[in-house]
Amino acid sequence: MNNPHKNARTTPHIRALIVDRAIRQQQSIKDIAHTFGISRRTVYKWLARYREAGDAGLESASSRPHASPRQMPKQW
Repeated sequence: MNNPHKNARTTPHIRALIVDRAIRQQQSIKDIAHTFGISRRTVYKWLARYREAGDAGLESASSRPHASPRQMPKQW
């Protein structure tokens, strides 16, 4: 899923730039956040996802819940 919602501040390309600046260029998290107009928490989130899953971790993911415990049975 590579279709961010209309208000998304980052795209997979921008996320790759964030990772590049943090890891390869060793820029400060504060400077990266300021440059892209995002929070430091968001920068740390994308770094963590990159470290966990590599480039695939920078792709947009579905926000659909994994389970719906109160979902009606299929026979209804």
